[in-house]
Amino acid sequence: MTLVAVIIAIVATLFAMTYVTRRRFGVLGLALCAGYLISEMWTAQVTPFIRGAGFELLSPPLSSLVAAGLVLAPAVLLLFSGPTYTKRLQRLIGAGIFALLATSFLLGPLGMALNLDPTVDDTAFSIYTFLSDNTTLIITAGIIYALYDVLTMRTPRR
Repeated sequence: MTLVAVIIAIVATLFAMTYVTRRRFGVLGLALCAGYLISEMWTAQVTPFIRGAGFELLSPPLSSLVAAGLVLAPAVLLLFSGPTYTKRLQRLIGAGIFALLATSFLLGPLGMALNLDPTVDDTAFSIYTFLSDNTTLIITAGIIYALYDVLTMRTPRR
């Protein structure tokens, strides 16, 4: 049940941060894509640097936290500035899709960090398996919607 609780906590936190700041999904979704690419390229180099600075973890592995941090860093930075939604329904949809897309990008680090044993927790394993089996579809749909959201943005006239 720990995996289910971790996934719910991640989704709820990401949803709340995005909903409260009213940021548009398009910019944040593309920032998640950039963060994922940065994470894939730099996790192996950044982890020893952080370990050398005296920061060590046994559980979860430090490399998992570094990978997750690199995925989320660009989007979290953009939560403080950028285009916003004005309508509540747009905010709800954008925040929900952002949370789902970010969770899909974090499945790799989550899988490394948590013990996924189907004999211990069948429900958590089935949820993780469902998400990881559909992650390509979720990420593709999220990127397409992010591009659509960016293309439909209008800059306010002053």
